Amino acid sequence: MEKGKILLEVAVFTPGSALIAAKAGADRIELCSGFSEGGLSPSTGTIQHVREKLNIPVHIMLRPRIGDFIYDAAEKEIILKDVAFCKKLGIDGIVTGALNPAGKIDTDFMQKVVEAAGEMPVTFHRAFDLTSDLSESLETLIDCGVSRVLTSGGKASVPDGLEAIISLVSQAADRVIILPGGGITTGNVKNIIHRSGVKEVHFSGKELVTSYMNPKDGVSLTSHGQVSDYQWYECDTEKIEALKAKIES
Repeated sequence: MEKGKILLEVAVFTPGSALIAAKAGADRIELCSGFSEGGLSPSTGTIQHVREKLNIPVHIMLRPRIGDFIYDAAEKEIILKDVAFCKKLGIDGIVTGALNPAGKIDTDFMQKVVEAAGEMPVTFHRAFDLTSDLSESLETLIDCGVSRVLTSGGKASVPDGLEAIISLVSQAADRVIILPGGGITTGNVKNIIHRSGVKEVHFSGKELVTSYMNPKDGVSLTSHGQVSDYQWYECDTEKIEALKAKIES
């Protein structure tokens, strides 16, 4: 990246969205599945497909299930296996996070993740916002060796948590990257960047799309979430291009 340029990371939840986001100007992709579940690990086929198709950095969400971020031994083993797969494939980074019941960072496991990742950077995702003390958690993650922390400042959105983000950026002091994400729009992104001094922003730029299939009444395979069996989210080219233009203006 050019000196002084703000990096735009776009979260995507389908392989097609990854291609849309890259073409629309994303500088980096966070590849996930399961938008309605808050973001889950994508399949190995999806990871391979996106890595083959894109020439910009791709970071992979490693979250084996919905719910909290307190993982048992089997779930931790799965995450570490996914780390190894991503490393072997030449993925540019991973995104994960683990907590303990007290609402603190699962230090032992995160150290294992960072060690397993080697030179592949590790981003701690918004599980950070659920921790009991953001400042303490940041120091713990720095000690663990993570490269980046995705956060909305412990609030529902970045605008709501902006004061905390400003404080976290100051505390980080270039030891780790603070990546604001959640509720960023063309209307607030310049203020967020100006006030916090962040060098990267996280954005989804999504739109709800509806299937062309004729719905069948009386049958639903979707047990929860914001969408039906005939709807899902894809990246919107115009939204990404608009945010990119606003950042660069």
